[in-house]
Amino acid sequence: LRRVVRNEPISLGKRVAIVGGGNTAMDACRTAVRLGAEAVYNVYRRTKDEMPADRLEIEEAEEEGVIFKNLTNPLEIKAGPDGRVSEIVLQVMQLGEPDASGRRRPVAKEGCTFTLDVDCMIMSIGTSPNPLIKSTTKGLETQKWGGIVAEEPSGQTSREGVFAGGDAVTGAATVILAMGAGKSSARAIDEYIRSKSAK
Repeated sequence: LRRVVRNEPISLGKRVAIVGGGNTAMDACRTAVRLGAEAVYNVYRRTKDEMPADRLEIEEAEEEGVIFKNLTNPLEIKAGPDGRVSEIVLQVMQLGEPDASGRRRPVAKEGCTFTLDVDCMIMSIGTSPNPLIKSTTKGLETQKWGGIVAEEPSGQTSREGVFAGGDAVTGAATVILAMGAGKSSARAIDEYIRSKSAK
């Protein structure tokens, strides 16, 4: 979003999926629409009634043309020949008994999935690391709570050439700490690329 505010060029593609039901997810949806995406999908595992986003945010996103794919949850992300995301497999969900938060818990409908063609996928699901990272990235060491294990200050993970920082490593923290981690990792990435180029 910061790049959007600065009017920096961003190419999201024609079909964008944003996963999450909070205000940040709604911001991402509406920003994608304004950047010219032809189809913007909001993927959320509960119904609109359970979304934590402000009602007004949801209504205005709908007015702007966001397509809500409620009661769905990403099951698999598929890449095209160029290595970029080309489609996501969505698990159809249904609401079960209330969980600890008082909201009805989403439960998978066995055997009910469908595929959505997308050019870009944005995860906007809170301050904890995306659980898909652990299950889809081989050789990446993670903490019990899902955080990525990374060296300080470089951000180098257990997988060569993969760097991490911010909330995905520390858990929920401040933007300043995340920015600091980003700068440190940027230096380490630059050194890593230079060392590879020199060989």
